[in-house]
This record gives sequence, C-alpha cells and structure tokens, in this order.
Amino acid sequence: AWTKRSHPNMLFIFYEDMKKDLRGEVERVAKFLGKPLTEEKMFKLLEHLKFDNISKNESVNFEIGKKIGFMNQDGAFIRKGKTGDWKNHFSPELNRRIDAWVEANLAETDLRFEMELEKQD
Repeated sequence: AWTKRSHPNMLFIFYEDMKKDLRGEVERVAKFLGKPLTEEKMFKLLEHLKFDNISKNESVNFEIGKKIGFMNQDGAFIRKGKTGDWKNHFSPELNRRIDAWVEANLAETDLRFEMELEKQD
C-alpha cells in the first residue's frame, strides 16, 4: 500500500501524528473526504476522539468479545494511549526480532515509523 501513497484515493494516518496534532489530522481526513467541518462539529469530534473518551467506548474496546469468550476478560483493546508502551509488553528478544524485521522489510522504502514521542499528553 505504501507504494500507492500518492494515489488520490489513499490516505495514510499514523497514530503518532494524531498524538502530536489530532486537530491537524482530523482536518486532513475531512479534506481528503471532501467533508468540511464547522467549528462546532470539529469541537465535538475532537472531544469524542480524546483518548480518555474513546478508551471508554465499548465498540472500540470490542467488549462483545469478552461477552462471547473471544477475548480475555481482564484485557482491553485500548491500553494507555502512549507511544512506546510496547516496550513494557514485549521481551527484549521479541523487540530485537521486530526491529530486524522492520529494518529488512522497509530497507527499500522511505517508510519510517516514529516509535515514540518525547512529549505526550
């Protein structure tokens, strides 16, 4: 898909970019979709998308998965909303394997991932 990133029907959005500038990313999506937002609608959407609000959304957290036994009862799809938190869940060996995979598979592309942000809300 990355090779098609300039196609007029393709839009890439990265979580880290949303963390840095949620409003800017929402504006990009609205422009891409040709759906301008009034200031009132923008405010409502930004409130809805705040991590504290979206993390409580049962649909986002796939709570039905817990009810039907598909997911661990103690888990949640949405965790902390912080970049770089994966380091607390992966072993050092798994981190090395993932880094090696990313390096090998993205070597011929200009796709780069920002894995952590210094400043986070």
